[in-house]
Amino acid sequence: MGVISTAMCLVTAILCEHFLGKPIGLPDPPFIAVLAVIIYAAMANVCYTGGWISELIVGKVWPQEGKSFGTISFTLGVFFSMLLTLLPGVLIVGIGAIRLLIYALGK
Repeated sequence: MGVISTAMCLVTAILCEHFLGKPIGLPDPPFIAVLAVIIYAAMANVCYTGGWISELIVGKVWPQEGKSFGTISFTLGVFFSMLLTLLPGVLIVGIGAIRLLIYALGK
């Protein structure tokens, strides 16, 4: 998913730079992108660890609901992690598309 999101950002940046003269979607300086990836990876691991810890706690406190909680929380966790990973690409494509449309209508 991260590769797809990155590709969406790069294609948008290339198209916007070609037509608008400004690469929308590329951070300036590029080091910010590396920093964002590191922060994302750290936060993903914190959330992953929090997931199994919360499952253990729920299993101890409410033994009957523990198994269904684990299944539901895992499913929601996978869905939201995919959504979060694709969000930057979708936002950049949306912003780039709007700017390109404005440019095309203004010609």
